[in-house]
Amino acid sequence: MKPVFTFLLLFVYVSCQSVSSTKSQQKSGSIQEPPEFIEGLYINTKTIRDKKRWSLLFQVMKDAGMNTAVVDMQPYPPSPEQVAEAKALGIYMVARVVNFEGGLLEKTPNANLVSSIQKSIRKACELGFPEIQLDYIRYADGGTNFSMSYEKRYESILGIIKDHKEKTKDSCPSDTRWSADIFGRVPFIENDIIGQKVEPFSEELNGLYPMLYPSHFYGLTKRVSDPYGTIKDGLDLTVKRAKQGTKAVAWVQGFKMMVGPSKLSYIDYIKVQMQGAKDSAGHGFIVWNAGNEYLETMNAYEKYKKEPTPNSTKVSRNEE
Repeated sequence: MKPVFTFLLLFVYVSCQSVSSTKSQQKSGSIQEPPEFIEGLYINTKTIRDKKRWSLLFQVMKDAGMNTAVVDMQPYPPSPEQVAEAKALGIYMVARVVNFEGGLLEKTPNANLVSSIQKSIRKACELGFPEIQLDYIRYADGGTNFSMSYEKRYESILGIIKDHKEKTKDSCPSDTRWSADIFGRVPFIENDIIGQKVEPFSEELNGLYPMLYPSHFYGLTKRVSDPYGTIKDGLDLTVKRAKQGTKAVAWVQGFKMMVGPSKLSYIDYIKVQMQGAKDSAGHGFIVWNAGNEYLETMNAYEKYKKEPTPNSTKVSRNEE
């Protein structure tokens, strides 16, 4: 039996297995530089709180060849031992810090909320995360009741990002990488009421993670039915519009919503999204599954690694 399937079986039957603590005791240097091409998974609070599940999932990732994890910091961050364990496996660790769940409803955020967000950022830096990923760093999508120009919205959100960086200098090293999740539609349009735009964001951040889930391009038949093209086009446009050197990494869909229009199996649906990222000018992908149910994702990843991508032409990436 191949190693990847062995660990997948362990993952499925996690409650029946014992886990060696050797890995978590290993000391290793920080993985400070992101991989040239990111391939990884989102890690939720449920996985963080179940240390056996954490260990098995990270071992599955390592043995399959993945190199990155985006890890929740709220409400329960991982322990120093968990972070050390992941780093010992060579996994690049990104801390996901939620800002305004559902989007900011007022012109300016509540000071206590901002303080809480910055506390989570400090905790991530103290744990040794080399990258802080800001999620929900935006206004609500159509849910605000105040008048504010596009430019003022961009300035306001960027001001919050700058404040985060300035106020956490006591804990975050100067070489900390800063990134943000952006709506999947943002690379495709010029302006957006949520206060996100590729160009100004890339001036202040090291990386952008467009959420390019095909299921969420409501009413756009081609985007919903073409998962490969949606990921590739979204990353290509992000790179084209971003400042030179900005990393562009796709969030890809690891859940079953609106898979039908593609006429692909669920596994192949995930696989072709990975291929779209690989064939783009971008810098990788992270698979999102809210419940961290990754059996099909890992099977898709194995197919992606073994089978040639649709576009064999090499592309140049937006490097400094």
